[in-house]
Amino acid sequence: MKKNFRSSNEAKKFARSLRLKSKTEWEMYLKYGKRPDDIPYDPRTVYKKEWKGWGDWLGTGSMSVQNIHKQFRSFDEAKKFVHKLGLKNQKEWREYLKSGKRPADIPANPDGTYKKEWKNMGDWLGTGYVANSKREYRTFKDAKRFACRQGLKGQSEWVEYAKKNKKLLEKLKIPAHPAGFYKNEFLGYGDWLGTGNIQNNQRIFWPFEKARRFARKLGLKTLIEWKQYCKSGKLPKSIPTNPNRTYKKEWKSTGDWLGNDKITNQEKSKNFLPYRKAHPIFRELKKKYGLKNRNDWTRFVRMNKILVEKLQIPTEPWAVYTKEKVWKRMKK
Repeated sequence: MKKNFRSSNEAKKFARSLRLKSKTEWEMYLKYGKRPDDIPYDPRTVYKKEWKGWGDWLGTGSMSVQNIHKQFRSFDEAKKFVHKLGLKNQKEWREYLKSGKRPADIPANPDGTYKKEWKNMGDWLGTGYVANSKREYRTFKDAKRFACRQGLKGQSEWVEYAKKNKKLLEKLKIPAHPAGFYKNEFLGYGDWLGTGNIQNNQRIFWPFEKARRFARKLGLKTLIEWKQYCKSGKLPKSIPTNPNRTYKKEWKSTGDWLGNDKITNQEKSKNFLPYRKAHPIFRELKKKYGLKNRNDWTRFVRMNKILVEKLQIPTEPWAVYTKEKVWKRMKK
């Protein structure tokens, strides 16, 4: 029995309201969407006489090879029309296409229709904007020379400078984002601005053994003292401020790095049971040996150090489990 489908125009209006972009998306909609009974599964067979392609059916303007002969305005005439729309970017152009207001003789994909005349979206819309990747800039050497003369100290200052002097940089053909344009030559903002500062991921550091020998000769005792030394500006550029990140495979502890064998609480916690497992053990020991406070525990540890080590619990639980109020919970 032949179904009663909507008219071609009504069906097309429904299809366009779905805002699908291709035949593939239409097929996905048929599979997972809720197609009304009066909308055909394959519109090409139902509307043979009116059929002009998937671009016409979905309202994207995309044409099949069979419909490429469709006549559009000349490039200059089409561009004049588009300039009057006052659109600012590609996103607004796409929204305009979805609105259904585009005349049939204005292509939805002008870069494909006017291949010979096409320059860029900024020229098409009349904004003059050119994407960074398509702009012509000075050589890296000349651009870097300009950047170094500005006396800026780091990336944040360059970003701020680029925002305030956007037109000047465009006029001088200097990219606001040099890292993206000069991919092969760019070595970090320290090099770009002439400060000499180089990002850690771009530095070449000493091997772990050599760097550790240097750190041990400093006579530092704690992580705090190491950080203070790093801030002093005396640390050689060939040694990282965060050696635990740079030397992940060789890293043991801050005590090993500084040569004093001291282990931080954070590092100690890796060798002990997590608090949720250690807590019941603390409670059992407290009950068995009559431990009432921190002093009792300290005395107990002194007499039973081997036992505590075997149980994999810390001798100073209040220092390792810093987030938990150890004695208060043990009293419960």
